[in-house]
Order: sequence, then structure tokens, then C-alpha cells
Amino acid sequence: MLGRNVRYARRVSRPWPDFRPGPLGALKAWWRRRVPRRAEDITFVPPVSSHQHEFETPLPSAVYGLDFQIKLIVNWRLDLATGLRHNSPKNAAIHHILQRAKEISGKAMLVHHAALQVQLGDELATERQVPGTHVWARAEQVKISVNEDDLEMARKHIELLRNSTFKLAERDVERAEIRYLRDEVLTDVGTATIWWLQRNGYRVEEAVKLSGHLAELVKIAQLEPTTHWAESLVSSVERALPELEDRHRKDLRQHLAKALSVYGGSRVAAEFADQIGLPAGEQHTNGHV
Repeated sequence: MLGRNVRYARRVSRPWPDFRPGPLGALKAWWRRRVPRRAEDITFVPPVSSHQHEFETPLPSAVYGLDFQIKLIVNWRLDLATGLRHNSPKNAAIHHILQRAKEISGKAMLVHHAALQVQLGDELATERQVPGTHVWARAEQVKISVNEDDLEMARKHIELLRNSTFKLAERDVERAEIRYLRDEVLTDVGTATIWWLQRNGYRVEEAVKLSGHLAELVKIAQLEPTTHWAESLVSSVERALPELEDRHRKDLRQHLAKALSVYGGSRVAAEFADQIGLPAGEQHTNGHV
């Protein structure tokens, strides 16, 4: 009997300990096989790389030759998980920030530099991805400054534009009154007499006495005037567009000046603009504003 037990022990004994799990360990192993692991537990996420650079440069305004001076700190980071690459991420970030700034400053006058600083500080603080790259960029500590001489020139430029606008508006009113009298009032004696009566308290006896003078005015008004070709051109086009609103008449003259510049050259366009009173800054030359 003892010999049998020894032989059995030799068959089942091992030179290493028994590491087989118990019931609880077997349950845990089964559960690990059934429940998949989270993706972030097995996926490598590259670390984010952040950088910053202080940059200063002129920034164009709405008036050519008058620039803002911008100083800011460009912050950029590299997102390697995008799969995109750029060989010069620093330059890509700075260029992207400047392009965003120019889109805003190009519509601003130099005298509005304080408001521009606030607007750029707000807009450029938003981080955006540089298109086609793995670079994300934003800016902070945006400061806008202007040269005092340039600021004075900007004020003079605004004053010139204001005066030109007022003078052009006055000329438009005068032309409108002349067209009204010539085309609607002084067309015949009857219409002219009724117009005079309405303006002068319907004093019939005086109107009868003035009928001869009104007839002379009608004849004079209907004479073909000797006008410059530019004024004749504008007048003809406006007569062809009787429903054209007054606020669109300036646009019409600018389009005519542009067409004359393209097909007649800068000299013809300048003569046209000078004759009809277009401001100097709004003349079109060689098809460009």
C-alpha cells in the first residue's frame, strides 16, 4: 500500500509550485478576456509642444502709406496627432497671425488705433489651426501704436474727404434742382405759370403780368446748352435711368470713370473726374481704384 502511494506521488508531483488560480482568480481572468480595454490605454498620444515668440511689424491701414505699428506675442503649439507637418512652424504661426490682423486693420483708419488694439486683442486671442499644418496659433499682449506725423496726415486726409463729400453733395443738389426746373417746370408756359402760382400764393394778376417773362424763360431753358462732354455723358446716362436713386448717382459716376480709364487712359479719366467733381482719391486709373 505504501509503495502504491509513493508511485502515485511521483507521478503527480512537480518540481515547481502550483500557480493555478483559484475560483476568484479564474473569474477575474475570464472578465478581462470578455471586457475590451479602453483605446487610450493602448494608444500612444504624443505630447503637446507649445512655443511663443514676440514679434513687431508695421500693419497696413485703410489708407495706403499710413501704417499702424503692432507688437504682440505669438503663441503656437504643435498637434502631432493631426498627421500634418510643416517644416517651419514658427514662421507659419506668425504669418497666420499677421494675415488675420491685416484683414481687420486694412479696414481701419489710423485715428481709430485705440479701438483697433482692443479688437485685435479679442480676435487674435482665439486659437486657430494654420490651414494645412499641424500648427495652432494665437496671439496675446497685442499693442498698437502710431507715428504722430502719420496720425496728423490721417486727420488731414479725413478732413479732405469730408470736404469733398460735402461739396459733391452740394453739386448734386444743384444739379437736381436744375434738372427739375429744365425738365419739369420750364417745359411750357402753362406749367411754368402754375409752378409760379403755387410758389407765390396764387396771385393770378401778377402771374398774368409775368407770363411774357415766363415764356422767355421757357425758351431759354429749352435751348441746347454748350456743356463739357463729361457732363453731357453723365446727363445722358442719368436721363436713360430716370428711376436711379440719388444715393446711387455717385456710384454711377465712379463706374463711368473706371470705364473711361480702361478704354481711354488715365488722362481721359482724370478729365472726366475733374469735370464732374469726383474726389481726387476716388478717381479710377488703369482699371484700379
